[in-house]
Amino acid sequence: MAKSLKNLISILILLFLAPIIIATVQTPLFTTQAEQQVEEKKTEDIPVVYAAQLEDKQPVVQEIIEPKKAFVYFTHSQEAYRPILAAKGEKIAIYHPISNITTFQDQINAQFAFHQLEATFLEDYNKKEMDDYNSIRPLVQKAIAQNEYDIILDIHRDSAKANITTLKSGEESYAKFIFVIGGEHPNFRWNEQLAQNLSNQLNKLVPGISRGILLKEGKGVDGVYNQDLSKNLLNVELGGVDNTEQEINRSIAILAKALSNMLNEQLPS
Repeated sequence: MAKSLKNLISILILLFLAPIIIATVQTPLFTTQAEQQVEEKKTEDIPVVYAAQLEDKQPVVQEIIEPKKAFVYFTHSQEAYRPILAAKGEKIAIYHPISNITTFQDQINAQFAFHQLEATFLEDYNKKEMDDYNSIRPLVQKAIAQNEYDIILDIHRDSAKANITTLKSGEESYAKFIFVIGGEHPNFRWNEQLAQNLSNQLNKLVPGISRGILLKEGKGVDGVYNQDLSKNLLNVELGGVDNTEQEINRSIAILAKALSNMLNEQLPS
């Protein structure tokens, strides 16, 4: 009797525990299937990117602007500045074979390069003998025929005194500019307009640094200044006999910036 009762209790316990055991065994399987369904749903939600869609997105290409090209020369290469000669202990004069306007070539080159202007200078010629418009003309003509330049500058030193050629602006002083245009060739208006544009750009940067344009024609003047060789050729007077090296250097920096502004404004839109 006791044995039968023990067997009955065992059967009842087994029947009570059976659902719990089955649930425990089956739950991981059901969970795994649910997770798979979630993963499949996530996969469906991710958009498919086809090669054609990638090809539709064109890369952004930035335009590379080539540096503007300038040709620079000094017809009157021995024109000098009195304060510079005095500082070097030289005899004070307005012409000098060495300490003259050509010594600013490195400064011009550096400032032009800073403003993305590629400067080429007329070199390797006898400056002592070729110091007038007629003798230097064939050299300039040959140089500008071999290359295309955006601007051509014949740089001079004015004979005027400090009260005319010096500008005080704020704490600094500058050598003033003036543009000499020859009115005795058919296309001088092109050169005149270019000079006016550059003069305007200079005065935007430092008001009053440019004295404007001096149109020359008639008896006793050259009247052409080789500007008939190119509509882009300008005769630029950089300061006068009394300007200092510092004033000239400051003005060269302003000239470079003004040229860059002017030439880049002329780019087609």
